[in-house]
Amino acid sequence: MRFIVALIAVGGVLSSQPRVQSTVIPVAELQARRAALANAIGADAVFIAFSAEPARRTGDVDWPFRQDDNLLYLTAMNEPDTTLVLLPGERDRRELIFSRDRDPAAEAWTGRIPSKEDVTAATGISEVASARQVNAFIDALFQGRGWGGGPVSTRYYATPGMPSFLAAIRSGRAEVWLVLDDRASAAALSREQRFAGELRRRYPEVKFRDASPLLDAMREIKSTTELALIQRAVDITVAAHKAAMARVVTAAREYELQATIEFTFRNLGACCWAFPSIVAAGRNATTLHYVTNNDPIARDGLLLTDIGAEVDGGYGADITRTYPADGTFSTEQRAIYDAVFAAQNEAIPLMRAGRRFIEVHNKALDIVGRELLKLGLVTENTPEQAALYLFHGSGHPLGLQTHDVYDRTRAFEPGMVFTNEPGVYVRKDDIIGSDVFKKLPAPKQESMRAAVARYEGIGVRIEDDVLITAGDPKVLSAAWPRAAKEIEAFMAGHR
Repeated sequence: MRFIVALIAVGGVLSSQPRVQSTVIPVAELQARRAALANAIGADAVFIAFSAEPARRTGDVDWPFRQDDNLLYLTAMNEPDTTLVLLPGERDRRELIFSRDRDPAAEAWTGRIPSKEDVTAATGISEVASARQVNAFIDALFQGRGWGGGPVSTRYYATPGMPSFLAAIRSGRAEVWLVLDDRASAAALSREQRFAGELRRRYPEVKFRDASPLLDAMREIKSTTELALIQRAVDITVAAHKAAMARVVTAAREYELQATIEFTFRNLGACCWAFPSIVAAGRNATTLHYVTNNDPIARDGLLLTDIGAEVDGGYGADITRTYPADGTFSTEQRAIYDAVFAAQNEAIPLMRAGRRFIEVHNKALDIVGRELLKLGLVTENTPEQAALYLFHGSGHPLGLQTHDVYDRTRAFEPGMVFTNEPGVYVRKDDIIGSDVFKKLPAPKQESMRAAVARYEGIGVRIEDDVLITAGDPKVLSAAWPRAAKEIEAFMAGHR
């Protein structure tokens, strides 16, 4: 019966949320993005982008397909076996895309494959070729062969299909631009790295360039359409937070809230989560990326939900709220919550054009230290002591990735979107075992030890999504309350 009542309560929260119609990236915007990239790489270049490779879950079951961010940004094609080619120097063939062929047998199992006409309509690219022809095209491109229509037997005699790039190869000016941003792991080479290695072996005279910095710079500034998509993801995520906060009053375990959250995502039109939902009860809230979501919910504990919906086009949200499972903060919980709330309130105003995120983070760390000094959790307000409790960056860029592309040398500019997410996590063993604590004089250790024991196991994070504008920062997730009193008032209405 308790579960039935809870569903009715959650349903009441959901029914008040408007179902927003899907927003897609206009073809003209996709064309402008490709044109900007083509202009940046120059007439002697070719840009080649491959789709993400399917990821196997187990046996013959794959994870749901999610396109590579950069290919999605340039084409909006969330389809496997897709390859984009840009040739800025060519007169007749400046861009083409390779996609899967229609296959009735395969479609009977996995659904309709877009036709060439569908691909052109979605991307604005007129020349669409079979994904099975990618290797043949690469050979024609680098060897100066014909490409396009006509019988295969006559292509040997045809003039070069891409004459401008052939001239660049012969003059030693040719450049191959690939997305080579993922080089952190030495264990396995990416598809782009394998492709570059093979081409370098066959065509050592060609220069290879990384297109990542160019694409990153473009992606950091969101267009009006992108901002609408992010706002839609934010609105759905806010609705999921409301549903979870209403559900927690009667929920017994973390996964019940996770089910409510992810039901809300799909019910309001999101494709999926942007990252695995974090539903952390009690001490689990002191683990930053806790995703097990199986533990019991203690009535006198806190719940931390760090969640984000992903919508059409691949854009997501990332919002965190922390609230009492029984609807009322204890004295200790409220003290930690208010410290984090103060840090966020004083850091958000710094998210203005011309500033840098390091200033925002340093401000949050300073305010956390100031507030924790009042509670005895630090003996002086230093970054080293404050970092015992706030030990992660207090925000990140947001877009096609939850932790989106980021040029750390670049100041805030209008159109950028960042999260702001200070937190305090009281992990007694980590704090007492730290070098910072061990260096303190014995009397200070004792006073700090007593305070840590009082607040042990409390974890609080507050996270909102913020748009950088030409003026004041705009909190995109402002529709959902952050103040402790507002949270308690909302939960009181759903008991």
